[in-house]
Amino acid sequence: MKIRLTTLVIAFLLFFLTDAFGQTERRESMFRPVASVCRISSDDFNELLFRNKEVAKAFIKLLSGNLMDKEQELLNLAYNSVAKRVADGLISLKTKYQEHDKGDDFSIAIPRDDLASIVGTSTESVIRVLSDFKSEKWIEVKGSNITIKNEWALKNLFY
Repeated sequence: MKIRLTTLVIAFLLFFLTDAFGQTERRESMFRPVASVCRISSDDFNELLFRNKEVAKAFIKLLSGNLMDKEQELLNLAYNSVAKRVADGLISLKTKYQEHDKGDDFSIAIPRDDLASIVGTSTESVIRVLSDFKSEKWIEVKGSNITIKNEWALKNLFY
């Protein structure tokens, strides 16, 4: 029972904390097929957290990891150029969604306003940057479909 309860609480923490940090889609796809959620009283949760070092350690590690990731994202939003943020956003989408057995080129159909939301800028700015990337032959654009042709150039963009 002890292992099962610990696993349940960790799944519970992951489920609700990812939502609190704005990762709803990841949370749903990650837990829907493998876990069920039940209500745990705050007293039971506190008791488990304070009496079980492993659960407390996992909880602290999860919180600190999410905070460090979010801090880095905020720094990137504040200090990187729009072009760098768009390039990083495209690389991030590739990392997240590319299947491992596919070839070098990665394609994704994404509306410009969704990409703008991901990188924290206006749709017009994203369109302008994508046009620049296309003229450099780093990407190909057909409708809402974007294909990365030169990942190295996107990763090493300095302006």
